[in-house]
Amino acid sequence: MNLIVFDLEWNIGYQPKTFRYHGTELTLRGEIIQIGAVRIDESGSILDTFDMTLRPRIFRKLQHHIAKVTGLSQGEIDAGVPVADGLAEFVRWAGPDACFAEWGLDDVPVLKQNLFLCGLDERWPAKWYDLQRVFLESYPRKEGEGMTLESVVDRMGIEKDQAFHNALVDALYTVKVCRLLPLAEALRAYPTEEQLLQQALLTDPAASYYDVQIFRDRLEHDDYKNDPALCSVNCPLCGAALSVGEIWLKRGNTGYYTEAGCPKHGPWFLRFKLSRRDGLHWSFARCLEATRPETLEKWEHQKARMEARLRRKEEKQRQE
Repeated sequence: MNLIVFDLEWNIGYQPKTFRYHGTELTLRGEIIQIGAVRIDESGSILDTFDMTLRPRIFRKLQHHIAKVTGLSQGEIDAGVPVADGLAEFVRWAGPDACFAEWGLDDVPVLKQNLFLCGLDERWPAKWYDLQRVFLESYPRKEGEGMTLESVVDRMGIEKDQAFHNALVDALYTVKVCRLLPLAEALRAYPTEEQLLQQALLTDPAASYYDVQIFRDRLEHDDYKNDPALCSVNCPLCGAALSVGEIWLKRGNTGYYTEAGCPKHGPWFLRFKLSRRDGLHWSFARCLEATRPETLEKWEHQKARMEARLRRKEEKQRQE
């Protein structure tokens, strides 16, 4: 396995920046100004490193908070490798078959957005791992424990001999954490994106779920309620088309559900869980859930509150 543990530092603007991705407007999460990467084997031994400061072309002025956190200066990024050239060099160094590992899930989406904006292939890398998730399998989080890289380094008794928030330094600290984990076994057992989405969707052990499906590589967030390919569903018991409600309630940060009625078998819940893991495309996990008296009562209560909010909003708009 060509495993790359990496970390990015990126600049942000004083105003948000949007860009068009195949007709969809997206917000740029940040422009990369530093790449640090370590190629390792499955035991955590270092095979090679990559370290580069980049000169941004969109957010050219170093944001004051980024300067404070990273210790970088305007002069250092002005003297950096042009971002498109630096990213191309990083792609060559990592290789087409690279599997990436990072502390959390923030850096790959930023990398893919920057690749696209520089005219490089944003489909790369095809596979990446969240090392926080791997760590928690071996060291479950206790109350009050942080999950920043620095807090975990402290918890594991790793010597802090360099300052954090330098991309290569953070990547090297992450490798030191990896050496304390059963890394090879954990990566072999790491769930696919489809499995992660399904786990996030099917959270109630008392529920009965049907027709679980995954839809990937979508561009629009609202496809779950607007695209018939996703929201047209049939009764699991008789096959009749279900009438899908217009009120959608939110469940968590990226979960949505509504009532879907069968003329013969009554109401079901149509549920979705959304993810934009790569920063560019939406993935959807969908299922039908059999209603129960307590879940139906909760739905009716929350639906009534939502309808009241919508009425107040409409009334306010009429008065303005």
